[in-house]
Amino acid sequence: MSSPEALVRMLGHLAGRVRSGRALHNRGVLLSATLVVAAAPGRPLGLEVFDRPGRTEVVVRLSKGTGLPGRLPDVLGLAVRLPDTGGRHVDLLLSTCGAVAWLPWPRAGFTAGPYSSLASYRHRSGLFRLLAVPDHGLSVPADPALLEPALKRGPLVFRLYGVPGHEFARPLATLEVRDVLAGPDVAFDPVVNSAPAMPPAGVLQRLRRAAYDGSRRARRARLD
Repeated sequence: MSSPEALVRMLGHLAGRVRSGRALHNRGVLLSATLVVAAAPGRPLGLEVFDRPGRTEVVVRLSKGTGLPGRLPDVLGLAVRLPDTGGRHVDLLLSTCGAVAWLPWPRAGFTAGPYSSLASYRHRSGLFRLLAVPDHGLSVPADPALLEPALKRGPLVFRLYGVPGHEFARPLATLEVRDVLAGPDVAFDPVVNSAPAMPPAGVLQRLRRAAYDGSRRARRARLD
């Protein structure tokens, strides 16, 4: 009998072939953003952009998880590409969640509810998840095509938190999403492009790893 990972890998590959690329989050927009850290955290993450006060320019992608058309509610994605001092980048992927951080939940707008990494990260101080809470000053329906006109009215702002176990969330940074970026799309991969100090962990992460592997194979097959 096939393992759950093998089944998810096969489904990811099949979806990627059908969609000629991404298995999930195939409808999205690439954006410029600034990560603002006001103060160093009490417990460093081991990732410099979070561990020192300052402003860092990053690349963000907002997307619809299953690619439903128009304004239809969907599990929305917030992907962030962070520069790393070691010369490689780190990709973070968060999805709209429900009342608990591991439960993906469809939303009708990009600022209609919180985003979570869903899967946990392993850290020397214990397991934790990332959480992004949008400011509700600017409302954008769940249609990537509406992001550019909305951003002309001002930035989208997300407050980033680390949520360790059953403790209270700890503020990490503010993410200010400003402009649509021209040029080719970017393939974010939180599995391959993870930080050594905070590797993804847990059953959900193993399934995500399998899904991304299947999707990558589909993209490579399309390019061959």
